[in-house]
Amino acid sequence: MFSLIRAAHGLQRVMLYAGFVVVAIFLVVAIFAPWIAPYGFNVDRVGDTIFGTQQPPSGSHWMGTTVGGEDVFSRVVFGTRTALEVIVLAVILSIVIGVPLGLVSGYLSGWIDRVLVLVMDALYSFPALLLAIVVAIVLAGGSSGVFGGIMAAAISITVVFIPQYFRLIRNETVAVKVEPYVDAARVVGARTPRILFKHIFSNVTSSLPVIATLNASEAILTLAGLGFLGFGIEPSSAAEWGYDLNKALSDASNGIWWTGVFPGLAIVFVVLGVTLVGESLNDVLNPMLRTRGSATAADEKEIDAEFSDVAESDTLPADRVAGDAPSAPLDQRAGEPAERKVATLRLRDLAVDFSTDAGTVHAVRGISFDVAPGEVLAVVGESGSGKSVSSHAVLGLLPPTASVTGSATLRNKELLGKSANELQPIRGDQVSMVFQEPSTALNPVYTVGWQIIEGIRAHSDMSKKKARARAIELLEMVGLPDPRHRVDYYPHQLSGGQKQRVVIAMAISCDPDVIIADEPTTALDVTVQAAILELLLELRGRLGTAIVLITHNMGVVADMADRVVVMYRGTIVEEATASQLFAHPQHPYTKLLLDAVPHLGQNDGPDEISESEVVLSVEDLTVEFAGRLGQPSFRAVDHVTLEVCRGEVLGLVGESGSGKSTVGRTAVGLQQPTSGRILVGGTVISGLSERQLRSHRGRFGFVFQDPASSLNPHMTIADCIAEPLYVQTSMSKRERTAKVQTLLDDVQLSRDYSARFPHELSGGQRQRVSLARALALDPDLLIADEPTSALDVSVQARVLELFKELQQRLQFACLFISHDLAVVDSLANRVAVMKDGKIIEIGSRAQVLGNPREDYTKRLIAAVPVPDPEEQRRRREARGHLLTDIS
Repeated sequence: MFSLIRAAHGLQRVMLYAGFVVVAIFLVVAIFAPWIAPYGFNVDRVGDTIFGTQQPPSGSHWMGTTVGGEDVFSRVVFGTRTALEVIVLAVILSIVIGVPLGLVSGYLSGWIDRVLVLVMDALYSFPALLLAIVVAIVLAGGSSGVFGGIMAAAISITVVFIPQYFRLIRNETVAVKVEPYVDAARVVGARTPRILFKHIFSNVTSSLPVIATLNASEAILTLAGLGFLGFGIEPSSAAEWGYDLNKALSDASNGIWWTGVFPGLAIVFVVLGVTLVGESLNDVLNPMLRTRGSATAADEKEIDAEFSDVAESDTLPADRVAGDAPSAPLDQRAGEPAERKVATLRLRDLAVDFSTDAGTVHAVRGISFDVAPGEVLAVVGESGSGKSVSSHAVLGLLPPTASVTGSATLRNKELLGKSANELQPIRGDQVSMVFQEPSTALNPVYTVGWQIIEGIRAHSDMSKKKARARAIELLEMVGLPDPRHRVDYYPHQLSGGQKQRVVIAMAISCDPDVIIADEPTTALDVTVQAAILELLLELRGRLGTAIVLITHNMGVVADMADRVVVMYRGTIVEEATASQLFAHPQHPYTKLLLDAVPHLGQNDGPDEISESEVVLSVEDLTVEFAGRLGQPSFRAVDHVTLEVCRGEVLGLVGESGSGKSTVGRTAVGLQQPTSGRILVGGTVISGLSERQLRSHRGRFGFVFQDPASSLNPHMTIADCIAEPLYVQTSMSKRERTAKVQTLLDDVQLSRDYSARFPHELSGGQRQRVSLARALALDPDLLIADEPTSALDVSVQARVLELFKELQQRLQFACLFISHDLAVVDSLANRVAVMKDGKIIEIGSRAQVLGNPREDYTKRLIAAVPVPDPEEQRRRREARGHLLTDIS
């Protein structure tokens, strides 16, 4: 309780305190009722002295007496015990019944789910109080015993609550069962009961305390309603506030207020206390509503250590190695001041701090830079460097917990310190933003045309007709096919690249002076990314707009940027032209960043494996997914055939939707094929049931794309790694512990991490844990599905080095799925290219990536930006119009 109070702030903490105090008082009263109440709840006399009926409050009867002569205070006290007994029993019964039913229904689906949902919907369709009355009549059966009466009331309320818990847990289970950590448990052969209670239950019940407290207040009102209507507990068995209110109705019209006011106040206060606790818990336990501090990430500590090693051997002056911001761009420090245009956007000493539970976080530490008209300025750095925070500060998009100082001027107009109303005419009109994820930047319930028109009309008095014509013109300008029809499309009807084009159209709709592009290509395939970059450069040339490009992709920087600002830990450590930065990086962190970037065509990757045992054989594999009602099925994998040998890495590449991940999931039994066969070590595993597959699960491991979601957040690192050993072997606990420690050593993690939880590790460390778990059973086959796409480049480099070392030492066969051709170039012996569910090209790494036969492969390779401005310029000229039609 004290930890919850400490987590609350301001009014939230006051509400939580007040709720706990009120609930605690009623709990004490309920527990010690016989000692607190001066009389029994039905007592109307002491000895031969009969209490007067309807007597007002006095020294001997603090709250007066009822029409029957009972002491009101005693009835309120004993009524508290009755209420809490019924409430606690009802909530416990509801959870015990509703939660397991929701788990089973949500996880198993099928006819069980349909039947349970139908039953619960039928129960839920009845008015709550009416249903409770019906159940109370059926169950009470005229019983006047206190136990029978309390049980009848509790069960009648339970029937009302079970559908609520069922719906909550079922819906949460449906969402959680597709999480990668559940798939990870299936891959190692965990049985259904273990998956339900070890992996799903712990992750779907976080809201139960909140729901339980809110339902408790509802139970109080339902119990009072039953008693008031005469369907509650037998009056001779127990005191009950609803019954007392019923009897006080006639008193109220005669000025006898005390018989109804005090039971009514008891109901009000207990409902208020429980509701305050429930609402406050909802805010405190919801991580989205809390301000959390972030200590130095473990990955950053590793980067710091590596940075220190580089800095110690670096020849830079001591004042530059420490990470101080440079006093001027490199071209000026060299004694040749560059001719610069008047800045469109200028930042001076911009600093951003966040107030969090863990204290103040200094996200940006006094940075300064400017961008001129028609210039592309790239702001680069890894996660947590302050890139996005600084840009959001310019437009006033930071949360209330942020404190911003310094200056940000737009053509000599100060932006910082302005209110939302003052910034409204500037946002979108003079400074616009292209967000990282177009799917979340667009409102799913409005057409893309409506959203563009909304922005245009917000900054002009243009009519709807003219604004629509302008929206079509903008969509045509950004290269969206068939803009006259697609202007009326909803976001879900467009591809990722097309949605990003719509976002760019919105950004340029008012001819802004500055476009801030925050990771505008991160979620896109390389060919779509290349087309988007071409579009931005074309718009820059056509409109003369200044572009601030925020990214961690150094290939994109080499392709687009005129100048580059490098950020590290909230400071600018280097600023230079793109050519100077890539050719002669000055700061150790910049060198570290550039050295970590994989470079397509310059890696001395492994050669083909000859004469080795085939571990994975995919024969004529087809996978189809049922279409929506009235729609044909979708073929995700179309007659794919491939082999992976022991000690070999086969890189499977292609764009999103090409079927890569479906092949990988089918290879380990997470997806059943429509036709074809999959053999692992010569054994056919396709078509086997979960039970039949369990004995084969030890032969393959799986590394998922997102290390954060592939580990159960409620399990320790040791438990995550040991799960395959627990499921597939008969090892003792001591033997499993020893094996886990060995695996931690193998993936270069301290054994101290075994007792930590996934959220306490960085992204790179979590991916190492995933790798350790995948290798726990010494598998013959490892499926790695985009294992580094969620990592920063320097962290990615370390994970890839570790992967290479383990693969060479353990000689497992690996199907490495990725859209990053540079990563595949450094790892794979052979490469297979997928398009529209088919393998269109397969061969050695040198042949496929160095001398491709298929036009699609050539387009993929041509679209990959390389971290070298000169080479990228030559690649751009050589590819010509190869990517023109990509959308």
